[in-house]
Amino acid sequence: MATAQTQEQIWQSDKSLAECLGHLFTSGIACDVTFLVEEGKSKISAHKTILINRSPVFYAMFEGDLAEKGEIVIPDVTREIFTLFLRYLYTDTIEFSDTVAMPVLSVARKYMVDHLVTKCQTFIKKSITPENVCFWLEQSHLHTEESMMEECLRMINKTPEVVLKSKSFLDLCGACVKRITESDNLNVDERMVYEAVIRWGEAECERQGLELTDSNVRKVLGDVFYTIRFPVLVLPARLAVVHMNYKDRFLQHGTIVINAT
Repeated sequence: MATAQTQEQIWQSDKSLAECLGHLFTSGIACDVTFLVEEGKSKISAHKTILINRSPVFYAMFEGDLAEKGEIVIPDVTREIFTLFLRYLYTDTIEFSDTVAMPVLSVARKYMVDHLVTKCQTFIKKSITPENVCFWLEQSHLHTEESMMEECLRMINKTPEVVLKSKSFLDLCGACVKRITESDNLNVDERMVYEAVIRWGEAECERQGLELTDSNVRKVLGDVFYTIRFPVLVLPARLAVVHMNYKDRFLQHGTIVINAT
């Protein structure tokens, strides 16, 4: 037989709805569904009634003849991110940081929680700067957030010199580098694009443990190499004298125009 709560156990009094629901989630009281995250290594409990009221995906998951039974496996999300997401469903509040905003956005989109999607996008847009735009571009690519990638590319096109010279540019994946260098809106001297691409190729060789040779740099550049606009690339003639290495061989193969002054 259930016993009455003692005064110390009463957590409902003088609390807002969000606070009470937050305590329900945190305490695990009366939970009726369990999620397995991080490849089934971690369990998170919740309440179906809350979830189906906040997400049409959860509604479809838990109601009807095809409703899922037992523990629900969510393999593609960490405990931290899924906990933040669920807590938002209970309380309508969330604390963003650069490291969680994009993963939470991805989960919110998956479960069609549009108001959270909007909050994530707003935070990210306000956070993007020329100094960190490469980080956000990589995050957008990783989580297949095309609208956020376009937002990042707009920032890059506004401040290309800062971005191409930044250390974070060297940390990008090849696909993101290509999205930058193939843009027709990148208003910068093509020499700067070329030099940035070469630096990225060198960094990629190091990441892959490859010897720094012309063939290896060319190999890691892949299709990025073809985004360099060699016909309009202008370099000082002294480059051919001072740097007789794979960089110059790339230039020769590109049939570029060399400024003799």
